[in-house]
Amino acid sequence: MDLKSFREDKLKIKTQTAFAELIGVEQSNISRWEKDPDSIPYQIIQRILEKTGASYEELTGWKKPVPDPLIVEDTWKKTDFTKCTLSEYIANTLKQINLPDELRKTYIDDLSTGINTNLVKPKVAIVGRSDTGKSTLINALLGSEKMPTAWTPTTSIAVYIKHISDRPTFIEEDAWVFANHLGNEDMWNERQLYDEEYCRSWKIAAGGVEILRSFGTRQGENYNRKAGTAVIFLDAPILKTCDIVDLPGFGTETESDDDITFAATQKSDVIIYLSQANGFMRIEDITYLKRNISELPVWEDKNSNTLSPLSNLFIVASQAHTVNSGNRIQLTEILDVGCKNLLKTLPDGYWAERERASNYEYTNEGYAELRARFFAYTTDILDVCKPFNEKLTEILEALPAIINERTKIFVRSYVVSRKLNLTGELQKYEGIVVERDRYEALLKEIENNELSRVRDNDVRKKSVCTEISCLCKESFDEFSSYISSTINIDALVNLMREKGVKNKKEEVELFGISLQSILQAKCESILKAKSEILAEKTKDYITAFSESIEKPFEDNSINVDFNAGWAFASALSKIGMIGGLGAIISRTISGIALLSSIGVSLSAGTTVSVAMIGNTPILGPIGLVCGLALAGGLGVVKLFGGGWEKSVAKKIVAAIEENEVAEKYRASINEYWDQTESAFEQAATNLDKEWSTYVENLRETINSHDINEIQSKIATLKFLSDFFDNIPL
Repeated sequence: MDLKSFREDKLKIKTQTAFAELIGVEQSNISRWEKDPDSIPYQIIQRILEKTGASYEELTGWKKPVPDPLIVEDTWKKTDFTKCTLSEYIANTLKQINLPDELRKTYIDDLSTGINTNLVKPKVAIVGRSDTGKSTLINALLGSEKMPTAWTPTTSIAVYIKHISDRPTFIEEDAWVFANHLGNEDMWNERQLYDEEYCRSWKIAAGGVEILRSFGTRQGENYNRKAGTAVIFLDAPILKTCDIVDLPGFGTETESDDDITFAATQKSDVIIYLSQANGFMRIEDITYLKRNISELPVWEDKNSNTLSPLSNLFIVASQAHTVNSGNRIQLTEILDVGCKNLLKTLPDGYWAERERASNYEYTNEGYAELRARFFAYTTDILDVCKPFNEKLTEILEALPAIINERTKIFVRSYVVSRKLNLTGELQKYEGIVVERDRYEALLKEIENNELSRVRDNDVRKKSVCTEISCLCKESFDEFSSYISSTINIDALVNLMREKGVKNKKEEVELFGISLQSILQAKCESILKAKSEILAEKTKDYITAFSESIEKPFEDNSINVDFNAGWAFASALSKIGMIGGLGAIISRTISGIALLSSIGVSLSAGTTVSVAMIGNTPILGPIGLVCGLALAGGLGVVKLFGGGWEKSVAKKIVAAIEENEVAEKYRASINEYWDQTESAFEQAATNLDKEWSTYVENLRETINSHDINEIQSKIATLKFLSDFFDNIPL
């Protein structure tokens, strides 16, 4: 310890006398302690810390040893080989032939996009309140003190931590910082990391990792420059298999932090949620975490992999050394209680939905499976970390193989679907060469039928839009009726009695949080049911469109080589907000193949939640607002006397009304269906354009007398057929 340096350099106190007055001792003591720091009594050290606000590390210069990095086998290497092999195969194919843009877009682009979007490293999101030690955990996993740490709220941006080998060639620095808003986008899209023009348009700073302290902390000198995201590149074993996302702590009274955290968490494959062990799983934690659990990707599948249920969820009691020096029995009890309390707030249908997605059965409301995902953690007692480290290593080593296999399944499905259409197109050109008259008759009949076909199709489009309006109204009315019948004093009292809620503050608060889950689950179930109705209506529309163009082909004994379902789904996949049309796109090979274009990757697993716009849960933020509103409203309930249940019910009703929770749900329902109608209209318009383009190309080909040009198209299509047949899987 260098007490003199601490006094002069850290505190800027020039004289021993002034320092002595500050801590209430004689000047002679200061003189003696500066010469012999080992003679300073422990009580004086405590007093210096209290009077100066300095940390023990700042005073003594002592640094806690950083744990060794988490060693994770580089199982991503094989998956990366698959990606490189497929990408090189596609690139070499495009070099070998001058493929027309139309054929490239029809047969290659979506395949390439799907491969590049889905074969990405799993993302591990570190989530929790601002004082839970998220950065400390990350530093321990990395084995280096790279992330800013402090006891006060620190991180104010989302930081994507990637391996140094993943750094694009145009990024020369270790870290780039991006703005929190650009144009109509509110957050830099990490999936566009290799798009130089895109990244440069967002960049506001670059430098070494230390730049995070300037832009990424609320104490940083550049905090006011409104940074939203950063990416840093480091060399650590764990980063060879995954990316880590360090997120702002929620509940910091900074709304932008909550927005950043929520948005980034939804795009993650593994969630590590931290809550302080000495205040484990407070109401705010449960409110936030249960929303994350509802959207948690389902990686485990009893029929296809060995992952255990919820294996990508880690609920961590951090700073476990603060609980009686890491007492194992007490920590176990804390984890048990936290699990039981969280379990009480999950919606009734959660486990049934998860069973359908994972093929596992969950008994006792999933307690054993959920409890297995609770861990204690502290870098002060390394053996406490062992169970967490082992399970994290297990999931990170397993995910690349699952991603690899799912992507191969996607490629095979894509090839089967597109090869069928390719064969039909090839037969068309070969037929034009030898039987031009028959195709001339086909074209003439198509053109003669087109006016009536367009008229009938417009009627069907209008019918779908009318159906969407009806479904919106029905959704609105059903939810309004439900919330009216549920959020009233008598109904709430009965519900508390049914659930056996006791006259205890904690139980009342948990009931309030579970009520939010009930409302959200009901709203989502209504939207799901209505979306299924729309899916059938939309399927009927696509079928009718297909039938309306088929008759001329049938009359001339020619196979149809226009795929209306693909064209519609392809258009949907490129629309950022699809609302209730997710049910139709997810049922088709084209939908699975093209979901990457709207930000949904195969590597994101399967989520339990169904109320989505694009891949964003529209009710997530509302659920959080509702839950916190109820928690705050119930915090002042007087839990005594015979009328406590009615008192609680009144508080709930007041909190719901004051925070306009019902109105926010209704607004989101309307938004959901507005997005749905817009998506349908865009996709239907694109379908019309695709058909018009098809007819125009058919006309040009038939009217062309250049047999060599047609033969060239045939050769190109045969080349593409060989391309599909020889994809290296």
